[in-house]
Formats: sequence, structure tokens, C-alpha cells
Amino acid sequence: MEINKFGRKKEVVATAKRQLLKALNCRDITAIESLIVEWQSILGSEKLTDLIVNEVMLECDSDSHSWFCQIFLGQAQYKQMEEKAQSNVFQILVSKGLEPGKDFSSGLDGMMIVGDRAKQILLTQVPQEHQASFETQLESSLVSDPVTSIEQQLGCAFFSNLTEIAIQQMQVLSNSQAAAYLGVLLAGLVSRHPQLQDADFPTRFIANTLQGLSQERAMLILNDPETNPQFDEMIIFGHLLAAMGDKEYHRLTEEEGGISLDQLKKLDLVWSGERRLSEMVAMMEKWHFRNR
Repeated sequence: MEINKFGRKKEVVATAKRQLLKALNCRDITAIESLIVEWQSILGSEKLTDLIVNEVMLECDSDSHSWFCQIFLGQAQYKQMEEKAQSNVFQILVSKGLEPGKDFSSGLDGMMIVGDRAKQILLTQVPQEHQASFETQLESSLVSDPVTSIEQQLGCAFFSNLTEIAIQQMQVLSNSQAAAYLGVLLAGLVSRHPQLQDADFPTRFIANTLQGLSQERAMLILNDPETNPQFDEMIIFGHLLAAMGDKEYHRLTEEEGGISLDQLKKLDLVWSGERRLSEMVAMMEKWHFRNR
């Protein structure tokens, strides 16, 4: 008899969960409100709350999760909850030895940008039976860092190398030259990979590049009045190639033989000016074909 009662109870809970999930994924607020009233009278407030928080909310898609929280908590309380959750995530990652700005950082619209290591650490904080659904939530609520993705495609620590080169340039360029260098360099990187802008990469890159300078000089570079910065692109090309590990990065002048087709192809992977470098590559390949 007890077994039948237990089995019946599980069946009731499973039905409530199924109905709530369906209404939530359809964003049907009327149905959700009706189901909450109905199942509250059957399961009780505590059991229903536990079911919604620990099962329904974990298994719905992330957009439905956010929608539900905003509808039933209100925008202000939802924002407060998001900020607290992000603060908790920050504390977890720092306590595990990860570095803000390197292993994870804040992106636009309150999103958090994480690498694979940070993601794995967050997954270990969730019970085994909920890890699959939590990982699905992570994929939508946390943004994969485009820096990591691009470096994986290039097969080198491109952005780390480029940051070191840029730091060295800050030591030899004037304030106006330094501002122009950063402006032209970042404009080309973001033009080629717009997702870098979404992840707030320019801000992070500038902060890392200027961190060794005095506050006064850093502010002078940041507040440079030039709205249309100009800088020798061949110098920037050399730095981009050096960051990719190209051994001939210093031989780009006509006296040294000029930029090669192979180097242009490499540059097209990371940078774009007024004209895509791939257009120049196509023109050079066409010229070589005609003159064979």
C-alpha cells in the first residue's frame, strides 16, 4: 500500500513538472498562473516551490528561465538577482585560482565571458544529475570568449603576443602616436572580427596595454582629441605577423622584398582595413597567374 502511495505521489509530481515546463517553454503566463494555483493546493507551497526552483527552472531553456524570473520577480528584483548571481560566480572562480580579465571577464549587457577552464569549474559546483541541464544554461547565459576561439584557430597565443608588442610600443611612441596606433590596430581587428566588440575586447586590450604607464600618461593617450587616427599600416602589419609567429615579419618594405602573398593571407585572418586584405590576395593571385 505504501509503495502504491509513493508511486502515485511521484506520478503527481511528474505531471505537475511536465505541465509547468510546457507552459513555461510556451511563455504562457495565464497557464503558468493557473497551474501554480492548482498545484499549490495539491502539493503545498513548499513542495511546489522546490519543484519549480530545482527541476522546472533547471530544465527549461535559458530564455524561458529569464522570462519567468522577470515576470514573477519584477525587473528590479530580477536585475538584483542577476547581479548577486554574477557576484557568486566571480567569487567561485577567484577562489579556484582563476584570474579576472584573463580566465573570465564581464561582457556587454551583464553577460560574463568565460573560457573552458572556468566553465568546467562552474559545472563541478552543480550536482551530477543536474550538470547536463546546467551546461545548457551556461552555453546561453555565458559568452564564449572570441579571443580564445580565434587563438585556437590560429594555433598561437596571438592576442597575448600582440599585447606584449603593444606594451613595448607605448614606451617608444608619443602620446598622440600611441593613441593612433591603438585606434588603427583595434579598428582593423574589430572590423575583421566584430564579435570582439561584443565581448568588450577593445577595452580589455587597452587596459592591459596601458597598465604599466603612469596614470597621467595613460589618461593623455585615452583622451587624445584626434577623431580620425592615422598610423602606418605596414608597421601594424609587421606587429600582427610577429604576434602570429611569422619569422619574416620585419621584411615588409620594398627594399626587403615587400609583403608576400602568404603574409597577406595570414593578415587577412585577423585584420581588415578599408578594403579586405582578401581582395588584395585575390588581385595578387590573379596577377601571378597571368604572369606565370
